[in-house]
Amino acid sequence: MSATGAVDLDEARPRRAVTAPAALEIPAIVPALLIGLIAFIIVRGFAPLDPTNILWLDERDRAMHTLGWWWFAMAPWGWPPGASPLNGLELANGVGLSDSLPLFAFPFKLIAQWLPVRFQYWGYWELLCFVLQSLFAVLIAHELKLSRPMALIAAIFCVFQPAFLMRLDVHMALAGHWTILAAVWLYLRRPNPPWAWPLLLATVSAIHGYLLVMVFAIWVASLASRLWRGELRPMPTLLEIALAAALITGVLWSTGIFMVGSVESWGFGLFRMNLLGPINPAFFQFIVPGVPVGRFEWEGVNYVGLGIFALTAAVLVTFRPASLGPLVGPRFLPLVLIAVGLAVFALSNRLAFGSIELFELPLPDRLEKFLTTFRSSGRMFWPLGYLLIFALLALLSRQLRSIPALVVACLALGLQLADLQLGIRALKVGPDRTGTTWRTMLTSSAWEALAPHYQRVRALPVENEGYNWRELSWFAVTHQLPTDAVYLGRIDPTALAKAQAAADASLREGSFDRGAIYGLDTRSARRVLPHLGPDDVLAPVDGLILFAPGGKPILEAAGIRLSPFVSVRY
Repeated sequence: MSATGAVDLDEARPRRAVTAPAALEIPAIVPALLIGLIAFIIVRGFAPLDPTNILWLDERDRAMHTLGWWWFAMAPWGWPPGASPLNGLELANGVGLSDSLPLFAFPFKLIAQWLPVRFQYWGYWELLCFVLQSLFAVLIAHELKLSRPMALIAAIFCVFQPAFLMRLDVHMALAGHWTILAAVWLYLRRPNPPWAWPLLLATVSAIHGYLLVMVFAIWVASLASRLWRGELRPMPTLLEIALAAALITGVLWSTGIFMVGSVESWGFGLFRMNLLGPINPAFFQFIVPGVPVGRFEWEGVNYVGLGIFALTAAVLVTFRPASLGPLVGPRFLPLVLIAVGLAVFALSNRLAFGSIELFELPLPDRLEKFLTTFRSSGRMFWPLGYLLIFALLALLSRQLRSIPALVVACLALGLQLADLQLGIRALKVGPDRTGTTWRTMLTSSAWEALAPHYQRVRALPVENEGYNWRELSWFAVTHQLPTDAVYLGRIDPTALAKAQAAADASLREGSFDRGAIYGLDTRSARRVLPHLGPDDVLAPVDGLILFAPGGKPILEAAGIRLSPFVSVRY
């Protein structure tokens, strides 16, 4: 019994577990590292580990993150150190706001002059994520006094967690789920040195803001648990809190997060988790059928897998009410409450069951605007998803004898892997995604002829994630020309408004940037047409409308003739 009268988990174990061989109490660290390495090879293959292989990074958010790193590497060091002025021109902010993983971007920028021009570190980051995911899963299992075989099963469940796998090809920095597991491990591990939590919080601050929120919440739960158990001492606790606050602020500032006037966005309640999120396979649909949900709700796909369903059934069949006693004690209850609270936030204020909208909880405008900072609320289920794995394995180990529990866990794991195979196969970086350049639709020789004669690349209209941002940004970065054709995680609203006003004035008055080559949409091209000079080029090329002030002599010298843009209204 603990001092408070609650049953501690360690004390709740059957007597046979206490007399287990000492070897079982040693974390299976080496096997865990091997599991992470092998899982990475199975899921991603060896191709991402080639630092010059960039073809697999040329689409969607992967392109945004990678371009953000390249622009940051090309720019001189600024103030704050994470400033990235080439990536956006008037819209530019910091490397942290292109989700380019400052944890890696900073050290690699220090040696950028010795790296290949189009160097990528994402493959190594994902390998690290797999390895640390497995390692911290084993360390958590050790703190829960699970056997080494059961700890390794937990590690495999964690490295093949669908919510983790879904990030590998989308938001790569968010693949750092190991930080959540590290936080759970620190929560369970007692005592910790005063620098342990601040170090983890500083590290996750250099990875991604959403992960920072989850790790921060688990830290708060740790403080509450320690307070409840009488383990908080004033001076070490004050040191821990002060150091954590200073490191979080310092890291966020250095990555450029504070370069925008606001990190608010739009769409809170759209990128939510559906009530069916944990049981809806979506991308991993193979055995379990998928359920239609809103088009933005892929952010809240938190499928736990058929193996977890099987473990849940096994635990319920062998259920003993006394097994839940530790969950209401000071060791676990704060962690459970925090995880459940984050999961409720994942649902947002607009509750849906499949395609059925149940109800919407009205929020004050100011609060709703603030919550758009974390508009992809569906992600906040992740901590509870991992706790579910460990809770089921721990309960199974306490409700069954060792061998039957291990057999059930192995069968559930096999079912889990079979269920996820369709999604796992789709994540392999094969020959069709291997290459040292990107696919681009800007193939006309006109672009190459004009590039050496201009200092910037611009897009009209000025937008964040405009329709042509990826093509123009790739063209710009390969010619080392800064650009405002960008996609950034957050844009300073004042800077965007000023840039759009300046662009509108240039279209109205004809006062264009003569040192820039432009990519236009049709509406902007119509506004440019009345101001076109005799040496200016305005022509549809490769799906865009190219506007090159003073570019006609350059193209004529290169023997290139383009059909001029003609305004046609329907």
